[in-house]
Amino acid sequence: MANEPSIAESLSRAHKALRKDLQRLEDSIHRTSDSGMSEIRVIFAATRIHILDHFRFEEKNGYMDKVRKREPRLDHAIDQLAAEHRRLDQALDDLIQKVKQAPILDEDLRARTREWIQGVRQHEAREDELVQDAFNLDISAED
Repeated sequence: MANEPSIAESLSRAHKALRKDLQRLEDSIHRTSDSGMSEIRVIFAATRIHILDHFRFEEKNGYMDKVRKREPRLDHAIDQLAAEHRRLDQALDDLIQKVKQAPILDEDLRARTREWIQGVRQHEAREDELVQDAFNLDISAED
């Protein structure tokens, strides 16, 4: 299909942008002192906006619909990934609320943030594998 490479390119760009957001968040929790809570709150808010846009790109008439049409056998896996979107979104909301209320970025919040970032990275890797399976493409992003 003529549009398949554009799916891979679009997905690659979206994942690259998300990886940048995750790296920025991860860097900020490592270097943010207690006086940098306002900065970390801004980064969390930006990450939330970007990840919701990313999830919408994948779900609503997005590339996962193309995967579903091409490979109906992957329907269950696609539904599982969509459910993960909701769990990741809720976990991020919970983190944001905790960060808003926290006077300092303590080790518990840092650990929870690292865990959430790792969960997103694992999720993205599963999505990449699914699309590669459906379209037999190499969609790895260039860094």
